[in-house]
Amino acid sequence: MWLSKRKFEPNTVVKFGLGFLFLAIAFYVFYATRFFANAQGMTSLEVFTIAYLIITFGELCLSPIGLSIMTKLSPIKLQGVMMGMWFLASAYGQYAAGLLGAGMSSPDEKASVLTKLHGFTDGYYLLSIYALIAGIVLIAISPLVRKLMHEVK
Repeated sequence: MWLSKRKFEPNTVVKFGLGFLFLAIAFYVFYATRFFANAQGMTSLEVFTIAYLIITFGELCLSPIGLSIMTKLSPIKLQGVMMGMWFLASAYGQYAAGLLGAGMSSPDEKASVLTKLHGFTDGYYLLSIYALIAGIVLIAISPLVRKLMHEVK
């Protein structure tokens, strides 16, 4: 509301881009856990708490805005279907996240915790780069998408 009153509120696509940028920062914090780990590969939970706090900010830029824009851009008769598609896309995203997480884990069950930590954090580093690129691209194409949305806010 504060930004809206000053006519400085970002459009929906920029908010999605900001959500991805927050996600990139959070994944980078997960990656940085390797620098805070002790010799056994254990890291303080405060680092994870910070990362999940940042993810929460990103989620606040995505979920409510996405739900709102689904109803605003959909024809009235298809709003329920479009909301279902939004939740279906979310479900597929959760499935893909599970596959990514399984792929980042170490196949060697006898590997040390430190080795497993490095495997996971390498994956988080790549995810942070992908999220950063997605956020920058969304922010860059936001004027074009805003025109296609016919000024729906």
